[in-house]
Amino acid sequence: MNHLRKNLSRFRLITFDVTDTLLEYATPPECYYAQVINGVLKPNLGLTIDEQAIAHSFGRCFRVLKTQHPNFGCSSPPAHLDERVPNVENWRWWWRTLVERVILDAAKRSANELPSGLLLRIADQLIEDYTRDAAGVCWKKRPGVDDFLQQLRQTTEPSNQPLLLGIVSNFDPRLPTILRRHELLKPGDGGGGGGGVDFVLTSYGIGREKPDPTIFHAALRRANGLAEGVIHPHEALHIGNLCVEDYQGARGAGWHALLVNVPGKARASDKCRHIQGHHIFAGIPELQSCLSLAPTFRW
Repeated sequence: MNHLRKNLSRFRLITFDVTDTLLEYATPPECYYAQVINGVLKPNLGLTIDEQAIAHSFGRCFRVLKTQHPNFGCSSPPAHLDERVPNVENWRWWWRTLVERVILDAAKRSANELPSGLLLRIADQLIEDYTRDAAGVCWKKRPGVDDFLQQLRQTTEPSNQPLLLGIVSNFDPRLPTILRRHELLKPGDGGGGGGGVDFVLTSYGIGREKPDPTIFHAALRRANGLAEGVIHPHEALHIGNLCVEDYQGARGAGWHALLVNVPGKARASDKCRHIQGHHIFAGIPELQSCLSLAPTFRW
């Protein structure tokens, strides 16, 4: 007997994180970054950068820039924007800056040793590739995602209204384009229909990153604009892969939460120590199986 509908009967809204929850990298980022970077630097300067150096530099530079300019530079003052290209969006400036810092750090060069035009060209290609992904080498769906979303689409709440599905992600404004590319968000205003979600909220668009409850409150308001009747926080479930941003963030907003694909180090850390073990799953298929087979799931 399939118990999924009964186990989810208390919920009227289910939201998901994206990276390492619904989507994952199709190619390790350091590999693809190295391919693009060296594809420009080698023919123009005779310079090649090792992908492991890029991986180490990416981690360091990402953490520093995230601290200096949180949320993809969403609230960074205009003085920090790229003077080389007028009217550039904050998020685009943020990614250009990150790519430039990664290249300079990995190559052990100063800014005046590499032409700024080449750095800008590399950054913009990476931004475009990770947005459009025309070759399908940047992103791919995680196992079981399509089947789970389809089953949720067929699940109704007690009032016979379909479950509302959404995305709540620490991401920049490119996310809807990425989701449509992978048929997780249907064309048009918002989403809806088929296996896609009904709406997408990004931290950049809201101005707050998870675990700030503001973004979960905003998601609830968005859902209530689509629902018949009022959805309360205890009627919402968020599924993600990060202990603090997803699990603690959602529960701090009065929601329920579950985790999938939690990194091994994170699962063993103090951040996850107080999370109930039956709320953590290896992936979407394991979560779906548990909700379907357990007569009563302990929320």
